[in-house]
Amino acid sequence: MRYAVFADIHGNLEALETALEYARKHHLLKFIVLGDSIGYGANSNECLEWALQNAGLHALGNHEAAVIHARIRVKFTASAREAIEWTAERLRPELFARIKGLSCLQIDGSMTLAHGTIHSPEEFHYLFDESDAYKSFLALRTHFGFVGHSHVPCFFAEKEETGGYLTEGVLKLRKNERYLLNPGSIGQPRDQDSRLSFGIFNESELTFEIVRLPYDNKKASEKILAEGLPASLAYRLL
Repeated sequence: MRYAVFADIHGNLEALETALEYARKHHLLKFIVLGDSIGYGANSNECLEWALQNAGLHALGNHEAAVIHARIRVKFTASAREAIEWTAERLRPELFARIKGLSCLQIDGSMTLAHGTIHSPEEFHYLFDESDAYKSFLALRTHFGFVGHSHVPCFFAEKEETGGYLTEGVLKLRKNERYLLNPGSIGQPRDQDSRLSFGIFNESELTFEIVRLPYDNKKASEKILAEGLPASLAYRLL
């Protein structure tokens, strides 16, 4: 079974459409979404609608949670808060209602999904290093944990006590190992590589592949500026 693993689309329709075109060409039919389909970008309605309709597994992100609970926005940076308030005012009512049905933690077979960390999914902490990974492995009850939020593709292996940044390409997974896997960000990469990032998890062959693709980031950036959103959100796409 192969899954396309998407995280942090953040209203970037140009990046999402490019990733989906790749998925179609490579016959990827099952999708996992790790939250934050909205915020930052100009097309939150379109991106969230796609995620809700097509993701077989879908975790709640902190930006979705911030639309529901204004108190969560207090933790956001000024630009992120401005963007989520703009998004909340424009999000279609039926999508807003469906966000309430998403959960912070999902378990399905060998997989556990969260946006931030497995050990405190409702707090939306970042999983950056070995100490964060250790806590999440203690909470993990499956072989594979998938997280987003950091916008940086990475992995951690429990028994080998290894991990780190994932470059483009295939990571071979061991049968008797447990992993935390982050596919990076579709719509807002933060690893000094402007290309979109997502993962392909092949459960039968035990591989996790990071795919990096160029997309029309100039158009996505211009749309952010045209909507009057913070310029920093537009320029960091470039």
